[in-house]
Amino acid sequence: MPGIPEEKIEEIRSSINIVHYISQFVNLKKTGQNYKGLCPFHTEKTPSFIVNPEKQIFKCFGCGKGGNIYTFIMDYEKHSFVDAVKKAADFAGISLPVTEQSAKEINYFQKLYQINENACEFFEDILYKPKNEEQLNYFLKRNISEKTIKAFRLGYAPDSYDQLLGRLKNSVLDLQEAAKLGLIQEKEDKGKFYDKFRHRVMFPFQNVSGKIIGFGGRKLREEQQPKYLNSPESPVYKKGKILYGLHQAVNSIRENGFVIIVEGYFDLLRLVEEGIKNTAATSGTSLTEEQAKLLRRYTKDIYIAYDGDSAGIKAAIRNAQIIEKYDMNAFIISLPEQDDPDSFVLNNGLAAFKELLKEKTLPIDFQINAFLNTNKNPSIEQKDSFIQEILSSLLEMRNQIKTGLYIHQLAERLQINESLLINQINSLKRQKYRSFRSKNKAGEEVSSTVKRRVHSGIYEAEKGLIGLLLNSTQEIQNYIIANVSYELFENEQLLHIYEFIMQELEEVGKIDLGKIMQSFQEDEESNKVISEIAVNDYINEMKFAKDCIFQLKKWDLEKKAQDISSLIKTEDSSTESILHYTQQLTEVRKEINQLVRIHRGILKI
Repeated sequence: MPGIPEEKIEEIRSSINIVHYISQFVNLKKTGQNYKGLCPFHTEKTPSFIVNPEKQIFKCFGCGKGGNIYTFIMDYEKHSFVDAVKKAADFAGISLPVTEQSAKEINYFQKLYQINENACEFFEDILYKPKNEEQLNYFLKRNISEKTIKAFRLGYAPDSYDQLLGRLKNSVLDLQEAAKLGLIQEKEDKGKFYDKFRHRVMFPFQNVSGKIIGFGGRKLREEQQPKYLNSPESPVYKKGKILYGLHQAVNSIRENGFVIIVEGYFDLLRLVEEGIKNTAATSGTSLTEEQAKLLRRYTKDIYIAYDGDSAGIKAAIRNAQIIEKYDMNAFIISLPEQDDPDSFVLNNGLAAFKELLKEKTLPIDFQINAFLNTNKNPSIEQKDSFIQEILSSLLEMRNQIKTGLYIHQLAERLQINESLLINQINSLKRQKYRSFRSKNKAGEEVSSTVKRRVHSGIYEAEKGLIGLLLNSTQEIQNYIIANVSYELFENEQLLHIYEFIMQELEEVGKIDLGKIMQSFQEDEESNKVISEIAVNDYINEMKFAKDCIFQLKKWDLEKKAQDISSLIKTEDSSTESILHYTQQLTEVRKEINQLVRIHRGILKI
């Protein structure tokens, strides 16, 4: 082939152990002379995908796919043959003849990796300076050993404006690119820079191949803000596409057959310190779909060990739904309300944590337990709302057998006729399908009346709440947090902004508008919306907050009433289900009337 000699193609092929390569994507187990796993090209429950290390080939006896390393890369990763050879060469560490354009791209990425690597080495060196014994002790006092510190390349950014800058200059590295990576900041006086990370313990982020792509820095002084300062997104670092510690965990995940995901750095380091190495951290509460797909390369079994507080419970449930959406198995580890994995293991020991792993809970059971713990004697309205929420989430699941089992469990635990739940979820599916068809026919348009109502009422109310969170007092912020849930948001863009603000309040305790704008800098439309919202002023902020929340809650109930009315009109609804839906509709209308009366001050709460 042009540009790459045949002998080079053969050299690359023979240099790669095909088992090692395919193991990035398939959980392979040794069976005799071969390795076996579930085929990545089709859905199967019994492994029929075989990899032969001696012949360096793969074959699926289910769908018939087979070939060598290049065939696998072309079919699974959707590359051309030329790109497959390049990908394999990169994996083998073999240099290839390159075009001038590709050489520029490779050199650019190598430059960014080199800058980050240089900074990482600097932070590591500084941590072990005698004068920084206090910073090293910060880790040691938290029972993190030097072995783990070095394995994860932890470091310290000194309380200085120019030490890292000097290191980068001495290494003759591109300062403008270092600024894009968030390591240094350019002054108003162009061409002059200062260190961005100062007096922070440093956690380097690595991609799966181990290259340093970014950093997280934790404050060491109470008055420092934010609590965690992270690198901005860059060509090499995409926050929602990596998991902290995954590079170190891959082999252990394959050996154990499952991965434990935790929220924070120290949760992960604690488990690794205790020998539980098949652990990765989301570095926050939200798991993205890209992260779920990344985990699927290595295992189908995901254990979620989040904080035991209400925020951790909500996040665990939300993330389990994302995992199950991609036909993986989610299990939730129940921690006491006051604990996270780090504190639980320190206080109770490794054996107690392993018992929690054995007692892992299916998401449906965890949700029901959480609901019943919060609502000791739930009303009909509370049960109905909870059931609707569960059924809506089940619509996203691909595994129909698991969906059926979940419905059975829901019916049994909440003492409701299973056939009613089946009728309800089937109706929801039909509604979803009809909605999809009508959108396609109308070119993604909806009726002008509905569109105008959502825009003028709900959209403005959502914008108002975000504006209050950005501009108002802590009292107003706390009121909104206590009375607003994610489910009330209709607009995906505003929901994304709201989730980011909530995460900032949880992690940092306050809002930094500049940081928010920077985080959305690649999303032009969201940046415009945030800019528009941020300049608004509100008269009588508490009244405005209550008005916005009233609009969202009222619209949520009205939607529910509309859905129930549609179900009553469904031709195949049974007499029993119509009676049930009619009772539901009456209760929802009562809720709307009560909400209106409370808002008008007619009814006190």
